[in-house]
Amino acid sequence: MRTIMGLLLSLSVLIACSKENQSNKDESTNTYAFFEKNLKAGMDYHSITAKFGVPSKDIGSGIHIYVYELNDSTEIWIGFINKILYARHMDVNHEFIGDLIK
Repeated sequence: MRTIMGLLLSLSVLIACSKENQSNKDESTNTYAFFEKNLKAGMDYHSITAKFGVPSKDIGSGIHIYVYELNDSTEIWIGFINKILYARHMDVNHEFIGDLIK
């Protein structure tokens, strides 16, 4: 009985910590400021996904356009072939706000 209770307690703590870490990650990585600080022109796909996670979609045709949805409902669009061609901040209507990489 003690073993089962100990296991349940450990599992509960693990789940709580996992949710807390995920919410902290979402808040910090899904912001314009995080992308502005961490996105670099020389990044490859592996570096991009390691830093920002897998894009929510790829809307490109001919090139990849990786879309990252931000907490404020804006998006980061990263044009990519074998390197980053551009990175744009887009509003909720998919209108251009500004470049991240110039």
